Amino acid sequence: MRKNITFDAEDEEFFGQVGSFGVPKFDNEMHGGVPRGFTMVAFTETGSGAELFAKQFISPAEESENTLYISTNEAQPEIVRVFNKYGWPLDVNVRTIGEEYNANVLEKELLASRYRLEGFRLEDIQRLAQTRFVEDSTQDYLTEVTNEIMALGPYFRAGIDSLDFFLQRDDPGRVVAMIRMLQAHTQMYRGLLLIMVSVNGLPASVRQELSSIADMVLTFGVRTIGSDFETSMIVSKFRNAPENLKMLVFRVTPEEGITPETVERIA
Repeated sequence: MRKNITFDAEDEEFFGQVGSFGVPKFDNEMHGGVPRGFTMVAFTETGSGAELFAKQFISPAEESENTLYISTNEAQPEIVRVFNKYGWPLDVNVRTIGEEYNANVLEKELLASRYRLEGFRLEDIQRLAQTRFVEDSTQDYLTEVTNEIMALGPYFRAGIDSLDFFLQRDDPGRVVAMIRMLQAHTQMYRGLLLIMVSVNGLPASVRQELSSIADMVLTFGVRTIGSDFETSMIVSKFRNAPENLKMLVFRVTPEEGITPETVERIA
């Protein structure tokens, strides 16, 4: 049965109909920001600066306790370093799946490999009598992340950087089903959800399904011009607002982080 969600009048006034991307000039290009309830999928190329955009998107943190950043590639110290660099709030919720996976799985697999190569010593046998050194196959990161985001309340803000971790370890159909659930939750609760995914090795069918689910689709790219690099983001889908389809060349500054420089309409 579908839930009936009641939104407080004061909250409606405070949050408004749109939220910031965390990039003021990008907000202006998108006619004020991103509509509440939008799920955004960003397809990324290596070196395009997309991981910085993911953090910058989290930075408005209207309610820190209702803001969640999930990283599958970076450790907490690196995330804190970037947030400190730009003066972004540090009291948001952060989960580093990559760190958890390394600690819970890879380190145990390395230990198991050493035991197989070197044999067991007395102290190893005593330790193994009390603990397990193999992967706990019952841990389902995909379900955990889905439940964690769906536990967020109205007007939440969340980002996943990136979906690659799950696509490499789960059936792609199951991952796409998760995104469908999250999109419905985001729409119902007027949240803002950003999902990053690398284009490297991404099957065309999965890319098409993700684009279909998303309310907004961005593509982050990088190219060489002479001895320089040019980074850009293309808005190829913006539900009910085709006038927002654009290509923006951006740079990174110490004061503003990602900031668009030139804009070209693509529709």
